[in-house]
Amino acid sequence: MVISNLWQNLTIKDETKENLIKDLSEGKVPQLPYFVVGLDDIKSQVQEKIEAIDGGRMVSNFIIARYGNGKTNLLKYLELFFENNAQVRVLYKRANIDQPDIGLFLLKEVQDHFTETLVSQVIALRSTYNFEVLTNGFPESFRSVEEFVNKLFAPTTSEEDIKRLIYLGTGRLYTKAEFGRFELEQLSNFERKEVLVIFLNILALSNIFLIFQIDELEKIYEKSKLRLNAFFTSYREIFDLFSFVKGHYLMCSQTDANSDPDFIRQLNEAFYTRIEPHILMLPNISGKEQISVLVSNLRKLFGLNKSTSEEEAIVKNLLKQKIGQNRDLIREATHLLNAIDKPSWNFLLDQYNLRKLYENTKNELEFEGLLRSLSTKFYDPLETYLEGSSLLENGSEIKSRDYQSFIDNVGNKVHYFILNENTTIDVIQYKVEDIFVAFQRDIIIYAPVKLELRNGMVVVENCNIEIVDIEPQELFILLNMYRDNFEHQAGLSKVIAAYTNDNL
Repeated sequence: MVISNLWQNLTIKDETKENLIKDLSEGKVPQLPYFVVGLDDIKSQVQEKIEAIDGGRMVSNFIIARYGNGKTNLLKYLELFFENNAQVRVLYKRANIDQPDIGLFLLKEVQDHFTETLVSQVIALRSTYNFEVLTNGFPESFRSVEEFVNKLFAPTTSEEDIKRLIYLGTGRLYTKAEFGRFELEQLSNFERKEVLVIFLNILALSNIFLIFQIDELEKIYEKSKLRLNAFFTSYREIFDLFSFVKGHYLMCSQTDANSDPDFIRQLNEAFYTRIEPHILMLPNISGKEQISVLVSNLRKLFGLNKSTSEEEAIVKNLLKQKIGQNRDLIREATHLLNAIDKPSWNFLLDQYNLRKLYENTKNELEFEGLLRSLSTKFYDPLETYLEGSSLLENGSEIKSRDYQSFIDNVGNKVHYFILNENTTIDVIQYKVEDIFVAFQRDIIIYAPVKLELRNGMVVVENCNIEIVDIEPQELFILLNMYRDNFEHQAGLSKVIAAYTNDNL
């Protein structure tokens, strides 16, 4: 399959431009980014895999990057590029910490997006049904699911029963009674992986090819090392079935502090031997050429008039700073382009000679075990800070238990704190709606950076919502510093204000 114009800057939708500018200004990955800077070797390898998506076997890549260096940006760019492509469909999903079996995870994606397509294609293909074709020429390897597939394609199977059989295959229906209805034995989880192969081949015969994207595998690791090992084992089982699948592409990505794939080998040697040739290590944007392209793209997006010499001066400034993360680089480039002189909280820590105090406080809190389960401890030092900053006036109050919020009567806003990095968007949406119903005010959401909560993802009618990225532990450390060090409170007030975008 020939893919033209991949990696060129895409057209920005008018309805998304405002949120796109906000996200980039704050160093966030936009919901659908329209450009990818640098990564020429990575982009070449990904394009090669995509162009083989209609080939004789399934393909895969495992992407590793440090946090903030563009792995999600790469994935979401592909989602936008293929948005209106009927032949190639991109299914982006964050890893499910409660579902470490990748086969069942992929089946759920197929079920959610292609059940009706599968039903119509089964009906269309059953007059020429051939079990060998559906197993890509290896029928002996699929004898355990042959009876299930024969039932699926039987001329007498009704449209309603085809859908029920698809649900038996994906696991949505799973009881012995449901299988007994079709005189079938219950499917094991491994047999369901073989059913996944059949479903993907049905889609391929329909000229539909999928790019599965599973992002943020580190969340499974944070939940349990054993759980990620189970994920890798199921990934290996899927990988061993790739030769039976007619095309399609599986992309998985994980943030790693050291960008070192050796953690895969240590956790699951068998999986590592299979995936090692397909691991992509993402570097950060660096060098004059790449930073120049970034600055130029941002200038055009913001509609700014800058001379060549002004752009070159900005690039020179960015190079001099040696910024290590793409998200920080984009934020600083935005500030320079818009002539915003806004020192970071890290800069202010050094300016007020607070770096050593920060590290000491962090070490003490870690030693005492206070950096875990912050939801039970966060609001005490927050209250001290708010009292010292005169924000707890005119009836303002902290409602930590019910709303995880500070009700700000001075600014007429609600400050909502998310301290759990695994909070889902649905939960956040529900909580924000609940807060707005209760208090009828604009809302500031303090969200963990790793949630990658973007502008426009949480919407409540007649409510202005601002998102402030935080690392909950960092803010907790700063608040404790303020509470316990009266002589440094003046400087710490400025640090905390910078940390929270002048909202606290």
